[in-house]
Amino acid sequence: MRKSIIVRLLIIVVIGLVLEGGAFLGYVSFDLSRFARQQADQTRETIYDHEKYSLRDMVDSAYSIVAKYHAQSQDVEALKRLKARELKLVVESAASLVQAHMAATPADRKAQVARELLGMLRGLRFAGDNYIWVNDLDTVVLMHPVSPQLEGKAQRGLRDARGKAMFDEFVAVARGKGEGMVDYMWPKPGQKEAQVKVSFVRLVPELGWVIGAGAYLDDITGELKREALDQIGRIRLSDGNYFWVNDLQPHMVMHPIQPELDGTDLSQKTDTTGKRLFVEMAQVARDKGEGTVAYRFGKPGKGGDYQKLSYVKLFQPWGWVIGMGVYMDEVDEEILAEQARFNSAINGLMGRSGLIGLCIAALMVGLVVLYIHHRLKQPMGQLVGYAGQVASGDLDATVSGRFRGEIQQLADALYVMVASLKERMEEARQKGRQAEEEAAHARAATAEAEEARSRAEHAKAEGMLAAAGILDAIVSSLTQASRQVADLSTEISTGAEGQRSRITETATAMEEMNATILEVAGNSGKAAENADHARLRAQDGASTANASVTAIEEVQKLAVALKSNVAELGVKAEAIGQIMNVINDIADQTNLLALNAAIEAARAGDAGRGFAVVADEVRKLAEKTMSATKEVGEAIGTIQQATRENTRSVEHAVAAVDKATELVVLSGKALREIVQLSEHSADRVRSIATAAEEQSAASEEITRALEEINALSGRITDGIGQAADAQQELNRQCLKLKELIDNIKRENG
Repeated sequence: MRKSIIVRLLIIVVIGLVLEGGAFLGYVSFDLSRFARQQADQTRETIYDHEKYSLRDMVDSAYSIVAKYHAQSQDVEALKRLKARELKLVVESAASLVQAHMAATPADRKAQVARELLGMLRGLRFAGDNYIWVNDLDTVVLMHPVSPQLEGKAQRGLRDARGKAMFDEFVAVARGKGEGMVDYMWPKPGQKEAQVKVSFVRLVPELGWVIGAGAYLDDITGELKREALDQIGRIRLSDGNYFWVNDLQPHMVMHPIQPELDGTDLSQKTDTTGKRLFVEMAQVARDKGEGTVAYRFGKPGKGGDYQKLSYVKLFQPWGWVIGMGVYMDEVDEEILAEQARFNSAINGLMGRSGLIGLCIAALMVGLVVLYIHHRLKQPMGQLVGYAGQVASGDLDATVSGRFRGEIQQLADALYVMVASLKERMEEARQKGRQAEEEAAHARAATAEAEEARSRAEHAKAEGMLAAAGILDAIVSSLTQASRQVADLSTEISTGAEGQRSRITETATAMEEMNATILEVAGNSGKAAENADHARLRAQDGASTANASVTAIEEVQKLAVALKSNVAELGVKAEAIGQIMNVINDIADQTNLLALNAAIEAARAGDAGRGFAVVADEVRKLAEKTMSATKEVGEAIGTIQQATRENTRSVEHAVAAVDKATELVVLSGKALREIVQLSEHSADRVRSIATAAEEQSAASEEITRALEEINALSGRITDGIGQAADAQQELNRQCLKLKELIDNIKRENG
């Protein structure tokens, strides 16, 4: 029995449906696979573009850093200002050292000390081979460590390659302003070709010296290059990424992770595929100025090599190729895994859909089409839209509707992917907060360091106040001793005046006695009466002589006490001088340390500028200390000189008192003899004339002795007056020393 047409039609329809279903399933499978590949390629391209733009932005930031340093290297005036502070610190330290030594040197040794200072400055170096030279105001070079053939010769009119008379300008700046900057052409040590150099000069008026120090612009440019490389080399991204710099040769200029590559030839360096990556980077930079290069490169701390994408940009003025790269292996692996999951989901879905379609094709023709439309195409469109929102950055997007089977798995996979992206972004934010916390810790450490520096300055001020207190105690002791000297001088002056008055009375009596003796010689008839009168006058003279002896002995005791006090005053003044020498030595050593610190700070460049300011303040304090100790030393010297003069005056006074005592004793003895002669004059009338002549001669001798005693008393009085003047000078010097100590206390209070 032949089949009916319905059956045939049904068979045809079923076959048609099966074929159509198979063709449809095949087409859908092919289209979804192609869509998956396109999505993977598009995702890869998007990620690559994102990484490329991110690298370009990062390289541009490093490029701007290099451009900033290059702009500084082209501004000569800015470079002069940049180096002025360092050079001024070096020159001022050297000048302060010279001035301090010369101020503390006696006049007879200044020439020798000046030669020694020139020898010391000859050996100083800073910032590499930079040096210090000295010329005078007549352009005569006194010391030049690199060109000693110039020494001892006037360089007036000596011009550089640009026609500038450099030494004349050194002198002009020093005379006009005392200090300043000068730029000129001068060859580097060991080279013949002149290069641009900037120098700072300063006048030392005490010696007529012009002290100078300079730096070459080429060296300054080199320093700026090193600073730029150092700043770029310290930059790290949150993932540890870094910058490197090579040139167009290509040679490695700076690689922060592999510093052993610095300075090496990179022209033969290849990756595992044989690509000469640095040659290609140099070529891209040379041809386009900037661009990307893909290659394979090892990861720090890991074996093997990985796909890497780098962005390079040429900095033409210095011929540097600045680059940064990112490893793409993780991105590729993630894209491949996602593509595999997508293909797996599509294959499973197509298999199940084909089986169901074959089973119910005859009965569910319309339902198959409806099913495909509502259960496959629409959910896939929602998931694609959801994926597009996520790709545009909306990680909080959602998908409405219900999913089944592999579509649900695909949706779950997309949800997992979005959650993973959120976790990565949260980790990035946490790392940012950690960086802020570390910055806060750094600021706290800086504050602690500043507090430590303040405590050190306070301790230094307390040390200066303690030293001022010690000097204050010494000045008080010196003032007390000066008052004792004044009191003793007053007593000696009073005693000397009394002695002088009594000696005058004795001289008058002796003149009267001499007249009496002459009268006895002329009138023999009145010999007895004259003898009695002579005896009485001799007794008065003896009493006066005894009183003079007693007064002179008192003067002698006071003079001895004054001599002892003046000697003690001299010892204390010498002790103060020794203390001032110790303070001067300490200030001198402090100045030397400040000079060394300034030179080290100049070598350190920007990193040492803060320390250079501290060293300059220490140097200024040392200069003030040396100036104060110089004034105190001069005051102490004046006190010591006055003390020595007082000592000599007192010694002369003691010797004069001893002589006066001896003469008065002799006069007393003579007067006693006169008394004895007067008592026996009555029995010796026959020898009155002879005795009278002898008495006249003796009285004349006594008169001369008394005149000498009177003259000595006058000199004693003058010496005491000089001692009083010296004591007043001593008081004035003590007051001056007291004022200096008060100034030290106020400055360090």
